[in-house]
Amino acid sequence: MVKGYDLYKLLIVTSVFIFIFSLSSNVYGVSFNDDIQKTVLDYDYFDGFENDKILHSKNDGTWYLLKADGSKIELKGKYLDYAGIEKGEYYKLDDSYYRFVVALDDNSTRFAFADKNGVECFVEGYSFADPTSSNKYWLLMNVDSDTNYKFGLYDRYNNKVFIPVVYDSLLYLNDDRIIVRNGEKEGIIDINQKIILPFEYNYLEYINDDFIIGLGNNSKYGLINIKNENLLPFEYNVISKASDTNNYCRIIKDNKIGLINGDNSELLIPMEYESLYYIDEMYIGNELIVAEKNGKTGILDMDNKEVVPFIYDSIQLIGNCFEVYKDGLAGLLDNKGNEILPAEAVDIAEVKDGAVTAIVYIEDYNHKYAVYNMEGDEIVPPIYDYIDYDASEDYMIVKNEFSANLVNKSTGKEVLENSFYSDIWYINDKYFAGGNSSYFGIVNFAGQQLTPQYYSYISVVNVDGEELLAALRQTNSKFDMKMDYFKQVSGPSSWAVNEVSKAIESNLVPYEYQAAFTFNIKRYEFCSIIVKFLEEYHDISREAIIKDNNIDVVNPPIVDKFNEDVAICLHLGIVKGRGNGIFDGESEITREEAAVMLTNLAKYLGLNTDADEVKLNDKSKVSAWAVDAVNFVLKNKFMQGMGNGIFSPESNITREQTYIIMYRILKNSIF
Repeated sequence: MVKGYDLYKLLIVTSVFIFIFSLSSNVYGVSFNDDIQKTVLDYDYFDGFENDKILHSKNDGTWYLLKADGSKIELKGKYLDYAGIEKGEYYKLDDSYYRFVVALDDNSTRFAFADKNGVECFVEGYSFADPTSSNKYWLLMNVDSDTNYKFGLYDRYNNKVFIPVVYDSLLYLNDDRIIVRNGEKEGIIDINQKIILPFEYNYLEYINDDFIIGLGNNSKYGLINIKNENLLPFEYNVISKASDTNNYCRIIKDNKIGLINGDNSELLIPMEYESLYYIDEMYIGNELIVAEKNGKTGILDMDNKEVVPFIYDSIQLIGNCFEVYKDGLAGLLDNKGNEILPAEAVDIAEVKDGAVTAIVYIEDYNHKYAVYNMEGDEIVPPIYDYIDYDASEDYMIVKNEFSANLVNKSTGKEVLENSFYSDIWYINDKYFAGGNSSYFGIVNFAGQQLTPQYYSYISVVNVDGEELLAALRQTNSKFDMKMDYFKQVSGPSSWAVNEVSKAIESNLVPYEYQAAFTFNIKRYEFCSIIVKFLEEYHDISREAIIKDNNIDVVNPPIVDKFNEDVAICLHLGIVKGRGNGIFDGESEITREEAAVMLTNLAKYLGLNTDADEVKLNDKSKVSAWAVDAVNFVLKNKFMQGMGNGIFSPESNITREQTYIIMYRILKNSIF
């Protein structure tokens, strides 16, 4: 038989069990917005071009090239640091490369390089080594002074200098064609340094064996072949390639410009124009010439016939159309010369994917951005100071005065009801970056800011087969950059979903905080949760709390960042400042600080907060000012220990943990 006292205890235990079971089994109808969870990886993330990134293992110091598909190439060099992306400056190369800092035995440093395929370049005794377009040889460089550079080639397979580092410039074309400068003259040698084209020219541009542009001793241009035979006399002021897809060349003589076919020196467009630009059919679907004559600009076909009359001040290609200027105003023509927009705009900002972004005059000489279709019909009215229509397939970025926003292209609705961001850029279809010109946070498309605004760059990366958000923080050091990684999730941690859902349904969580659930909660955020609790507990509005308690929410006794919720909690004695008018709302709350705030809440509501000492194995770690509060919250089950008699007072408390605590307090009617 169960005695009365034992029965009473059994009923209590059973009730508690049923309550706890109900919390874990019932899910309310909360639909969570896109969220992120911070995750720890072994890698520091650094820089990259296109979709390739540089990773650095914090564990063993290994460097990796992370490819866009998520695969990693391990770099063998023992690099001191990463120093960014470099392009050829004193020579001609077809590619960019990653630059690393190498520590030498004499305690000095120098740069080493790796290309996009992870090919590493470092040759002892030389100032510089870099793969050429062949990947067979590395370009070597030594620096004698700030202005004296010498170049040669290194055989990367046989690990030896192949062409000595004696030339003033070097451009490797193939084994039989290497353009080098020796003193003031350029010539062509082969890989065995045999002279193919003598050192007679001030400048050479090799197209093929039958088409070489040369600058002669008379400072005039002509055409030669590899046999050093003249194909076009050296009497032109300029000969330059007009296209990357054919051998057409612009030729200039006596301030008149024409167009020739470099393959046979045939004159295609007569030399009667003041300027001339060839438009390749790869850009607009047909070949056209933008030319200037008698101070006006028009468009010609390849038969030298007018497509657009010479009536414009200037014409330039934009997208697959032509931006035209007349009397200081801009218009737009299609690729056949037909008018899309008359020359009445301030500027044409962008033409892409069937949309034209233009800057147009409004009254009083103010101007705004507008968007038109390719028929010239307005699709976004001129109401914004800036529009990036091509931010993504579904969204455009807009700016007005000091605020930026995202606008859904289909609906025309702004994502943020009241944007406080001065700059925004699109990350993917779930998140965008919001902040100012230097520092950004991650924001979801519900307008909830998920991270603080202290990241300089945010991108989506594939690491070890998982798609993550990588957010870059730069410290005081030029090369010291730290990376935070975030998993893309929806909602809180799996163990917290049920109770967080109920906290939201109970109106305990402000909308803007219904995100970033796994992040540590901050002091000002905690105040907002307290105020929401008071609203629900008393069935009263925030405005009524302020009025009934005569709270000054405009000039509270603090000088740093605050809001109405902070002012309320300060006035009611639930929280305190740090001293000297500082509240420090951005700092993250520890467990013992949370215990003190919850105890102060109980005092405000009239609850006796005296409590017997709770046995803790980490009691010595609890600050003296928090001992009584920790005893109270544990005794009254406001908070729980971490197991094994550990409270962990210095650990932080997360948003989702806070929501669950306040929900349990409210629903248990402890007060």
